[in-house]
Amino acid sequence: MRTFTPCHWHSVDLRGLRRRRPLRLAFAAVCGVAVLGCAGASPDATAPSTVPPASEPSSSPPAPPDAPVSPEVAKGVAALEANDLATAKTHFQAALAANGSDADALYYLGALSEKAGDMAGAEASYKAALRARPDSLMAAQNLSALYDDAQRFDEALAIVSPSLTTHATDGTLHLNAGIAHAGKKEADAAIREFDAAIAAAPSDATYRLVYAHWLGALGQRDTAVKMLGAALPMAHGNVGVVAALAHELHVLAAFPECVAAFTRAVALNPAAEILTERAACKIGQKDDAGALDDLRSATAKDSKYAPAQYYLGNELAKAGHYGPALAAYQAFLRLEPNGPLAKGVAEKIRLAKQHLGQ
Repeated sequence: MRTFTPCHWHSVDLRGLRRRRPLRLAFAAVCGVAVLGCAGASPDATAPSTVPPASEPSSSPPAPPDAPVSPEVAKGVAALEANDLATAKTHFQAALAANGSDADALYYLGALSEKAGDMAGAEASYKAALRARPDSLMAAQNLSALYDDAQRFDEALAIVSPSLTTHATDGTLHLNAGIAHAGKKEADAAIREFDAAIAAAPSDATYRLVYAHWLGALGQRDTAVKMLGAALPMAHGNVGVVAALAHELHVLAAFPECVAAFTRAVALNPAAEILTERAACKIGQKDDAGALDDLRSATAKDSKYAPAQYYLGNELAKAGHYGPALAAYQAFLRLEPNGPLAKGVAEKIRLAKQHLGQ
């Protein structure tokens, strides 16, 4: 897993290609969050440093394109609506064979390449789409996002800047520009672009999530915490977005706000992942009893969720309950025998046994 930098801000969900939405906000499993080393984060840090990216599929069919499309592209879009990616690709390739400058076919082939993990192929297709149709909004959105995701910030800005002359009020372009400027530590320019994105979509919780993440990265913690709190009601019961907002509060060490936000997420889906990170927030808040309750609930719901076993062992050992702590550590080691925490957990097991006189 990698450090959570929500910069991949575009659509490659193949049944909703015309909807501009993020793909890296919902979390793994039931939109919970990974909280320690077996998922790539520091196990003893109060706030986890990583979160697994995952897509949030759209159930909406593609909207009508901005301009008339060729018959083969229309067939490809229909195949996408049916989630038949192979057939869709065949139609887009046929459209391109008939007209090598078909911007729609090039765009969709780029999105399919990106979906398949072929970033070089996606980049080439998006660039070709922009050469064929310089004002292609979707190609500009996706290519700039791809560059942001690769931390190629100057290239992202080189795509966004001319596109904004045509699409001046597009929130996604402004968001991608903000991410690029923030990645370059250009705080004033980043904030200007993020503000423009928010103005374009004032009720979009995910835009505010991205903005707040980068405010935190730029050292503006208090402003970020306020923005995350304001975004929570805008999530409208989407557990993935609520959990993402809560996670950012955790990263910012805003523990009371983090607990409150995860409590919203638990009410929507009391999954082991969500309970475990709420417990981590409670640990930061010095509420060990509350954390222990959450961790017991998490392991009862999913005994194979290794982070819950790890934190449960820590909390039980802290409370002097070495027998149950030993059992939790052993459960963790069975689940993650070769993970990065295995050596440290083996030492914790040795110490627990020592306390038990074993």
